[in-house]
Amino acid sequence: MSDDDGAGGSSTSAGHGGSSAPGEGGSSSSGEGGSSAPGEGGSSSSGEGGSSSSGEGGSVRCPVATHNGIISIQDVSIQGAPQAGHGLTVQVLFTPSRPPAYEQMPGEIEGCRAWVYDTQDNPPPALTDQGVITIAGLEGGPLACRFAGSGYACPTSTGAGQASVAPGQTGTAAYTIEGATFSAADVGRYLRVTGAANAKNQGAFPIVAVESSTTAIVVNQGAAEEAFAAEYTVLAGAGPVPNNPVDPIEGGDEVVVGISPGGEMAFDFPDSAPIVAGEAFTPDTASAAALVAVPLDGSPLTLGCGGPGGSCGPAQATVVRLTSTDGDVEGASPFAMPPPARKQVEIQCVALGGDGTLTIPAEAMKLLQEAHQVSPISRIRTALMREGWSGPANAASLPPNITTLLVGHGLLGFTSP
Repeated sequence: MSDDDGAGGSSTSAGHGGSSAPGEGGSSSSGEGGSSAPGEGGSSSSGEGGSSSSGEGGSVRCPVATHNGIISIQDVSIQGAPQAGHGLTVQVLFTPSRPPAYEQMPGEIEGCRAWVYDTQDNPPPALTDQGVITIAGLEGGPLACRFAGSGYACPTSTGAGQASVAPGQTGTAAYTIEGATFSAADVGRYLRVTGAANAKNQGAFPIVAVESSTTAIVVNQGAAEEAFAAEYTVLAGAGPVPNNPVDPIEGGDEVVVGISPGGEMAFDFPDSAPIVAGEAFTPDTASAAALVAVPLDGSPLTLGCGGPGGSCGPAQATVVRLTSTDGDVEGASPFAMPPPARKQVEIQCVALGGDGTLTIPAEAMKLLQEAHQVSPISRIRTALMREGWSGPANAASLPPNITTLLVGHGLLGFTSP
């Protein structure tokens, strides 16, 4: 998926802002999100610090959280689009703290929070480079994810060599690159290629088979025969892959996340304890419909897998993340999330334990309604996730920034009002 597709691994216009627990396993490029409520180490969710009584009739200011972080590791699929398949999606989102416009349960991990952004007066916080993120325990082997200009990516190999493209059947194409080292572990990842004269031969394409160490079969319906000097990268965690035979996250998988600090140096936390991944689920009948038809009348919205027709595998938490855009989607992919033209709303909710359902309150949904009245919403992306959860804190010498770690399965729905 491209960065604008919203279902892929690199972030699209929604949901970057280091907010709370809910990270959606998709990628988004305009960095939304806001402050993270989960476990802020004593600071308020707005990042303002807090005050504690000194016992002398005064108050002592707590250290201030400067940034929020989400690392979301999901096996993602798309509601209503089985042809898109499923696949590993890794989001690494580090942003400056931003107070929410609405907070259901201040200071608590659970509940809903919402942020409203205006591109002129209150633009979304930008993504930042905070060093290398390591992920161990996945079926395809360990990953190292690095900031790549507009967001984090997880390359597994890169190189250059003479390439040839041979179109195949059912929208596939064989890419043969001299000196490449493709392996079976690359099935379910993406091949990013540049250097072709034919624009349709370059881009990022899902890998569905590997024929040899130098030949990968990808999905590229526009491919044409061509030979050229190519530069290539194999990317893990870049999103759903059609007919993907790989289960990137299986029940019982335990994932460990670490950081080698760098960039702006706002985060430094110890490797996480193993996080047991949230297992696969089936949304209940009402939620399956709502994921692709989010109401804009300000009424509460309940989503989950615990109602009639649903099935919930074991997980620590149910998480929902909803993002809107009023950007132009004419002629774009039905999964595209272009940057907002004027208004954008981000809603993030988490419920620990429970029956696998949660409800977004009317107060949060009304923010979506009000934004739509000011500048009509063109698309809403909604992520429903079942997660293993952790929230490591920074070392004591740094600001009390929290990184929310989410591992599990996610389902994306796209509404075009």
